[in-house]
Amino acid sequence: LDAVHPAVPHHASATRRGAAGPLANQYCSGLIASMARAHAAVAVLWLAFAPSPCDAARRQEVDIEVEVEPAAGDTPLAAPQAAAQTPHPTVTMEEIEECAQLQACYCIKNTRCGWCDTFKKALPLSSVGGAGGVVCPNWVVGAASCPTLSCAPDDSSELVWWLQCSIMPAVCWVLWLVTYSWRDILHRYELSRSVGAHEASGGDAMARLHADAVTRDFFGPMRTLEIFQKGMNCPVEERLPLTTARPYELNLSDLSCAPGENYEKSRVGPHRLSVTLRIALHWRTALGANVVNSAGCMLLSATFILCLRNAARGMDKESYAWLTMATKEITAVVSPLQTAVGLLLSFYALNRIAWYWSVLMEGHALQGRIHDLAMIGGAVKKGTEEDWLARYTLYRHGILTLFYTYKPYTPSLRFLSSDPLIACGLLEREEAEILQGAHRGPVTVFESWLATWVAANLRNEARQQALHALRELRRSIAVLNALLEQRAPVSFESLLYVAVYALVAILPFSPSNIDYNNRQAVMENHHVATTVGVGILCSFYLALLHMLRHIQAPFDDIGAPSDALNAVALMNVTERKLRDYLTLPPSSSCTGQAHVETHTRYF
Repeated sequence: LDAVHPAVPHHASATRRGAAGPLANQYCSGLIASMARAHAAVAVLWLAFAPSPCDAARRQEVDIEVEVEPAAGDTPLAAPQAAAQTPHPTVTMEEIEECAQLQACYCIKNTRCGWCDTFKKALPLSSVGGAGGVVCPNWVVGAASCPTLSCAPDDSSELVWWLQCSIMPAVCWVLWLVTYSWRDILHRYELSRSVGAHEASGGDAMARLHADAVTRDFFGPMRTLEIFQKGMNCPVEERLPLTTARPYELNLSDLSCAPGENYEKSRVGPHRLSVTLRIALHWRTALGANVVNSAGCMLLSATFILCLRNAARGMDKESYAWLTMATKEITAVVSPLQTAVGLLLSFYALNRIAWYWSVLMEGHALQGRIHDLAMIGGAVKKGTEEDWLARYTLYRHGILTLFYTYKPYTPSLRFLSSDPLIACGLLEREEAEILQGAHRGPVTVFESWLATWVAANLRNEARQQALHALRELRRSIAVLNALLEQRAPVSFESLLYVAVYALVAILPFSPSNIDYNNRQAVMENHHVATTVGVGILCSFYLALLHMLRHIQAPFDDIGAPSDALNAVALMNVTERKLRDYLTLPPSSSCTGQAHVETHTRYF
C-alpha cells in the first residue's frame, strides 16, 4: 500500500494495513484455490483425451487426486467429486503369482496377464494404472501383438513345436519317395524285360520281333505265293491276325475294359472317375509321368510354408514384414505369368491336337489309296500262274509302300534291316539290294514299281483310274511326310518351355490365400490345401507340356505308347483287305458273256 499510495502518511497507512489484513489473506486464499481447481480440470481433460498405454478394451479409469495446501486459517479445498468417487481396481495374489511364472511375451496367451516390453516382465492387467500404480510405456495386452510368438521355456516344447510343423513336409517327402521308387522300379522292370528278351533271342533281331506283341502281329505270319493263292480257303494258322495287340489309336474306351474283355460288352463306363484316374495315373501317360515332379513341387511348397511358419513365430515384426513383403511380390508375379502361360499353352495345344488328328486321318487316306489301287488290280484275270504272280507282286508292293512310309517315324521299326521282311516273305533279296541304292528312299522305289505294274497289267479306263489312285497315293505320302516334319519355330517353343518351367518354379514359393498379417494363424495352421493346390497346378502344367513334347512324335511307341499311333495295326488292317481284293473269286453272275466283254473293254 505504501508503494501504491506513497502520499499517505505512515500512520494512516498502518491504520489501513491493519484494517486490510484479513481482506488480503482472504483474497490470496481464493486465488490459490482457483488455481488449484484449474490445474485439476486440466489434468482430468488430459487423461480423458490422451492415448492410454493399455489396450482400449482393458482401459481403467484412473483417479486423480490433487492435494492443495490451504493457507493458514483457510478451509482445505476438496478434490474433484468424480475422481473421489472412482473405485480402485484390486490386484489379487493369484494374478501376481500367475504372471510371475511367465517368461516370454507370447506366454500371456489365455491368461489374465499383460506384458510390459519395457521391463520384459509379465504383469496383471489391472496393475498398470490401477492399484499397482505401475506405468509401462510399451504395454502389450494381446498375445498376437507380441514381438515374437514363441513361448518355449525349455527345449522339449521347442521340439514338440517342430515335430508338429514337420508333419506336412514329412508326408510330402514320403509321397515323393514312393512315387520316385515306383517309377524307378517300373523302369528297371522294362529294362530287365527288354534285356531278357534280347538274351532269350540270342541277339537275333527276328526273334526279338516275334517276342514283341506289337511287331509280332506284322512279322509273325508267313507270306508266300502258295498261301496267297489259297485265298478264302487259307487255313486259320496261315491267315493274318484279325486283331492286333494295340489298335491304331488308343483311347479311354480301350483302356477301360478289363484285360481280354470287349469294350462293347464291358460294363465299366469309360468316364467313371475311378477308372479315369487309374488310366491317367498310369506311369506311361502324361499325368502319370509327372507324378514325381508334382510330389517334388508339393515338398518344396511344404518346406517353404514350414520356414514361413517359423518366421512368423520367431522373427521380430520388422524382419517378418520384410519376408512377407518379398513373398507377396513373388505371388504378384504368378497371376500375370499364369495368364501368359495359359495363352501360349492354349494356342500351342489346340494347334498340336489338330495337327495330331490330321496325321491320324492322313494315315486312313493313305490306306484308302492303296485299297483303291488293289480294288482295280483285283479285276485282272487270274487264270494262269503269271496272273497270280502279278497279283501277289501288287499285294507285296502295296504293303511295303505303307511299311516304308511309317518306318522312319516308328522307333520300333526305324532301325530294322531288310532281313525280317525277307524272312516273312514280303521282300525279295534282289529287291532289297535295289532299295539300298535309292537316292531318296525306299518309298520312291515302290511308287515307281507300282506305276510300272499299272502300265504293264492294266489297259484303257482301268489304267487311267489306277494311275489316278496312284497319284493320290503319292500325294497322301507326301502330305503325311510334310505333316510329320512340321514343327513350331524354335523361338516360340523355347519361350513356351521357359515360361512353363518358370511358373512351376515360382508356384511352390508363392502360396495364395494366406493372410500374412495374422501371424498367429500363419504359425498355427498346416496349410494343407495350399500345398495340395500347388501340386495339382504343377502336375497340370508339366503334364500338358509333357504331352505336347511327346505328341510331336505321334508314332513313338517307346517314349509315349499311350498316346502313340500304332502304324503296325494300320498295316495289318490294310493287308487283310488287300488280300481280299486280290484273291477273292468273282461272283457267278460275273462270269458270263457280258463280263467278258466288259473285261475286254476296260482291262
